[in-house]
Formats: sequence, structure tokens, C-alpha cells
Amino acid sequence: MPYELQARQLARGAIQLHGDLREVVFIEPNTNCLLTFSDGTVLSLQRLRDASDPGRELYALPIAMSLGGTNPFTLLAFGYSGTGPGCFSAFLSEAGFQDTDVEDIRETLKLLPDGRRIKGDVRGEQIGWEDGTATTIQ
Repeated sequence: MPYELQARQLARGAIQLHGDLREVVFIEPNTNCLLTFSDGTVLSLQRLRDASDPGRELYALPIAMSLGGTNPFTLLAFGYSGTGPGCFSAFLSEAGFQDTDVEDIRETLKLLPDGRRIKGDVRGEQIGWEDGTATTIQ
């Protein structure tokens, strides 16, 4: 399926620019999530989907062209069953994640490359995690 191949291409571009994908924070189903890379970059999918300018994410431009101008970050969806979660799964697989199932994510959750899933609770601009860590929502 071409969309999954494009999602894999998107992952390769992001990793080449930002280093390994360290964690994915799912804030609310199919609305926003944060991708944290080894260089410290945190990408908000919501902002990337809404952006008319790709900023530093220039690797996304050829993918957008192959999609007829569609923002390729709109391929990455979660919290339901369909093409978007399949694409996000392909993205995570390309990034080396062991657990790539994003269809049933309906709560605040942190997904790590080794397959661990850590539940969280949104408290204003922070997410408190069951492991005692916190993430600032950007």
C-alpha cells in the first residue's frame, strides 16, 4: 500500500534529521501527539498537520508532492481503525518500535521503542506519568 510506504519514508526523513525516535506521547485520540527524538527535537503532530510551512521538516516536501500536495503528517492518525493508524504503525515500525498498534489508543499514553506503554494524566500543561516522570505539552 503506497500510504504506508510514504509513512515509512517520512519516518526515515525524520530520523535522518533528528536522530532516533525516543518516545511517542499520545495526548488525545487522533488530535495530538508528540514525537521526541534523540537530538531533543519534539514534534507536535497537531502543529505539523496544521502547518503551511514545513519549517525544518524539508524531508516531507517530496512526500507531499507524491501525495498531490497533501501534508504527509496527516497520514499519521491513531485511536480508531483505518488507513491513518496503519500508516502510523508503519512509521513506528520504520523507527524501530516493537509495539506499533495505535488503533485502540484512547487515553493519554507514552509509547517507548521497547514496547512499554506508560499511562499518564493531563494536568494543565503537564502530563504526569505512572513512572513518576512528566512531560510538558507544547
